[in-house]
Formats: sequence, C-alpha cells, structure tokens
Amino acid sequence: MKSVLETLEPLLGEFCEVKTASSQKNQGLRFADMVFHFFRYGLSSDKIIIDVYSTLAFQYAFILGILAHIFGKPYVLSLHGGNLPNRYQVSSKKVKWLFNRACHIIAPSHYLADFFNQQGFQVQVIPNIIPLSEYPYYQRKSIRPRILAIRGFGNPYNPLMTLKAVHLLKDQVQDLKVLMLGNPEEPHYPEVMNFIYGHGLEGIVEVRPKMPKNEWIALSKDYDIMVSNPLIDNTPISLIEGMALGMCVVSTKVGGVPYLVSEKECALVDSDDATGLSQAILSILQDAGYAQQLSRNSREKAEEFDWENIKPLWMKILTES
Repeated sequence: MKSVLETLEPLLGEFCEVKTASSQKNQGLRFADMVFHFFRYGLSSDKIIIDVYSTLAFQYAFILGILAHIFGKPYVLSLHGGNLPNRYQVSSKKVKWLFNRACHIIAPSHYLADFFNQQGFQVQVIPNIIPLSEYPYYQRKSIRPRILAIRGFGNPYNPLMTLKAVHLLKDQVQDLKVLMLGNPEEPHYPEVMNFIYGHGLEGIVEVRPKMPKNEWIALSKDYDIMVSNPLIDNTPISLIEGMALGMCVVSTKVGGVPYLVSEKECALVDSDDATGLSQAILSILQDAGYAQQLSRNSREKAEEFDWENIKPLWMKILTES
C-alpha cells in the first residue's frame, strides 16, 4: 500500500517538483533509502516533508529531522497514526525536539491536531486525499447481506471482531456472505483461519490475499456493507474509500474516527464490541431507509477529501517562502 506522500507525489507535482522515498517493504532497506534520498535530493530541496508515525518508524522521522536540522533544511512534519499521543507520552523529549524545529506541522484530522495543539504546538489540519474519480458511486437501495473487510489481519485491525459478529449473524441472516482481504504473513492470519473453520463459517466467509486498489474497487460493487473495526486509528483512508463508493460503512469509534465521521455518515460501534457490530449490520439490512441515507451521506462526506478541495492547503505550505 502506498504511503500518503507517495499518493500525493503526482498531485503535488502540479505546482512543485517532488521526490519521495521509500517504497521498500523491508524496514531496514526503507530507512536506508530514506537517508539516500535525503542526501541525493534533500540537500537541494526547498523543503523536506517527513511522515511521522507512532511505531518504530517514528525513530526514522526523528533521525531525518536531525539531518535536516544539521544541514539547515526546513522540514514539514506530516502526522499519521492513531497512537501518536501515546508516542508523545513515552518519547516526549524526542517529540518536542522534532516538533519544535519544524517549519510546519500538519495532521489529517482534528484528533491529532487537537491533542498536539494542547501540548503547545501549532498543528494545521490538512485532510488525507482520495482521487474521487477513481471511486464510482453506487447508491445502495436494496441492501444485500454482502460484507467486505479490506484492512487485513495486522495487530490494530482486530479481524476476530468481524468474525465474531458474523458468527452471531449467521443464523439470523439468510445468504450471508463475507469477503476478508489479508495475507498469510500477517500476525492474526492463523487465528482468522482457525476461527472460520472452528465455527463453521467456511461457507460464509471467504479470505483472499490483499489486492491492488483498482481490483478491490471493482469487486466492491458486489458488496453493500464495509466493516472496519480497528482498536486504534487516526484518519483511515479505507473508510473514506468505502464511503466514496456509496457502501454502508460500519466502524469502531476509536482514535480519530469520531472526528472524521458522524453517525449520519457511518454506523459507529464501540471498540472490540462484536455484538454491537452485529446489531449495526442488522440495522442496515433491516431498514432500507437508514441504509439509503448512509449510502447517500457517506458519498457526500467523501467528496470533502477530493484533491481539488485539499490542493490549496498544500500549495500554501509548500510554496510560501
């Protein structure tokens, strides 16, 4: 999956020259590529944009910030990751050093911006973007019991919550079908497969490897409900993507999600609440008027994240002296 900056690169190219690093999946190679690009392109750049995450990748951002400071290069911090407030608690000295020397700090949601503004930093909200033209809108009217979960089986995404909800629904909903995307190397893959076969869900739940975005978008027309139930999150692009497609989206109300959407646009449930998730899905299936409203409102919300609406904010930050 592309990083936010990799997605932005061709769009920012409309008004400035941009080089991004790195597409390497291996963490060590990724960091090495970042350092290489810093010395190859960063030293001649007007500004450097640094993605800041809450995981090990935070250390990469910190080191790049040190290099930018040593060589006198202005840098912009782009905050990501719903657990960054916790990173601030455990690494406050590093966070303060990095943030205090940035020429701009931007966040994709008011969730992160509000937290760090309260700590005394100046953080501007620039939402994540989606190229809306890539997401054909289909108004859901007659809702089918077809559920799509694309986020995978990594630690934050709690795929067992999805399966527990499906198990609660299997005797209440006829012809229920669920597609989950996830790879064998992900941490919870064995648990997912064991749960499916241990609870007789193999005729209901299909697991496929993660696929390129254009492929799952093409598949989405066969599904009317998207579920996203992470334990922590910031501004999930996948949620916005599902909304842009007109799907009825159900999400846990964790981290930045309640700052991103309201109950008018997305059905929100408590973290790790499989019963609540099953009830939300039932409400969508049993109330066509509610489902149609979700589908319509979700697309309207997603339109706020189209590039044409976000571009002026980036232009101001990157082109001002």
